[in-house]
Amino acid sequence: MSETTKEIPIWVGGESGQRKRYLRSLEKDLAAELGPDWRNVIELAKDG
Repeated sequence: MSETTKEIPIWVGGESGQRKRYLRSLEKDLAAELGPDWRNVIELAKDG
């Protein structure tokens, strides 16, 4: 991933196919960079 993201991808429903692919790709990159509990890591970084 070229830049670190501090934002959790949010699925709102009704996304286009392109947006779904983008969100899946972003989640995959975050998991590779931060580990399988990447959502918790981002939440902790946001709180602290």
